[in-house]
Amino acid sequence: MSIRVKGYLTFRDVIGEQSFSLTEDHARTLNQLLDWLSSELGKDFTDLIFDPQTNQLSQYVSVLVNGRHYSHLPDKLDTQLQEGDEVSIFPPLAGG
Repeated sequence: MSIRVKGYLTFRDVIGEQSFSLTEDHARTLNQLLDWLSSELGKDFTDLIFDPQTNQLSQYVSVLVNGRHYSHLPDKLDTQLQEGDEVSIFPPLAGG
C-alpha cells in the first residue's frame, strides 16, 4: 500500500523533506500512521503532534486525509487508509 505523507512548516523540518511515500503496510488507520511516524521520527515529531498531558493528538494540529480534516471524517482517527491516500499535517497556525 502506498500512502503519501506531507508535512508543512515545522513538520517539514522534522520530517526532513516536504513529503514522502510509505510503501509498506506501516499503518491501516490514520491513528496507526501517526503512531508509526512518532516512533520513526522521534521526540521532535511526538512533541509537535501529541499533547504531552493526554498523549492524544493535539487540538492545534491539523491532519487532513485527501484534503479533508480528520474530524470531518466518519471514523475520525480510526479512518482506514487506502492505496493512494494523501495525509497532510499542519502545525498550529497563528495570524493577526
